[in-house]
Amino acid sequence: MDKRPKRILVLSFTHVGDATLSTAVIPPLRATFPEARLVFLVGERAAPLLAGDPRIDRVIPLEQKRSRGFRGRWQLIRQLRRERFDLIVDLRDAAYSRLLGGRRIGLRDYGRRHAVDRYLDALRRAGIPTEGATPRLELRPEEIAAADSWLRERGLLEREGPLIGVHPGGNWSYKLWPPERFGAVVQALVRRLRAVVLVFAGPGEETLQERLIAQADGQAIPVPVLPLRLLAALIARCRLYLGNDTGPMHIAAAVGVPVVALFEPTDDQRSGPYGPNHRVLRSGLDLGCNPCHPGRNPGGCQKGFCPALLEIPISSVIAAALEQLGEEGEP
Repeated sequence: MDKRPKRILVLSFTHVGDATLSTAVIPPLRATFPEARLVFLVGERAAPLLAGDPRIDRVIPLEQKRSRGFRGRWQLIRQLRRERFDLIVDLRDAAYSRLLGGRRIGLRDYGRRHAVDRYLDALRRAGIPTEGATPRLELRPEEIAAADSWLRERGLLEREGPLIGVHPGGNWSYKLWPPERFGAVVQALVRRLRAVVLVFAGPGEETLQERLIAQADGQAIPVPVLPLRLLAALIARCRLYLGNDTGPMHIAAAVGVPVVALFEPTDDQRSGPYGPNHRVLRSGLDLGCNPCHPGRNPGGCQKGFCPALLEIPISSVIAAALEQLGEEGEP
């Protein structure tokens, strides 16, 4: 790159999981352009998660309602052009990014490749080294202290068993393994390991949380909807994260926690937990339509659930969790 940029804009995403994956570009950009000002354009719901990251100089929340339509998009373009960015890293493949001025780094479609690999390939084509880059959320010491305080107030730091995070939710019904089955897994982990289990829930997921805890005979601790940075800090204190294909799953991987994730209607090759220390479980049942999202008429069966996902047995999930925790023997 002939001219070293002084102001870099990364076009990130609306959903929490996608925004978390986009953090993979931070280390290469920081290492190559240490003096540049790094700005992320992020959907308003995910913006607080990245706004606290000390490696990012500024986060611009993208208000979806205000940016829709020709008028809203033109106002956004004008706002961003006034910032005079030298380099645009377009992870969204957005047509309007070509109108922002400065040099643009865009994506290519490599089929069923992981999203992170596509982001890093784009940087490499621009001559930016990416060795060792991975999605990561950098938490501040005071955020870890706040998570410890939350656990201490509930007497959970003194408990002997491993701390495990479970999230039965997700933003699409087809992704959801039944919360009662998660509850059965929790029961088994509590019996065998005396595990301390935190059950996370996003907005509107309280019923799923209650159903899981009821099945687990109350042997789990409900966690209310929390600010995203505190959620990330609590997950970071866990030894294992268990859940569906959701934003908190990517948060767990990005704070270094081993993950057991259940997939079928979505494609783990494109959007699974990134890195070698995670387990993805699929039933292997080929319906001819799975994975159906993205790009294959998602939910076109109109059943409201994915039969292949329901074929993942409870025993397989227990076994994967024990293996991730370094426990030997039969589940």
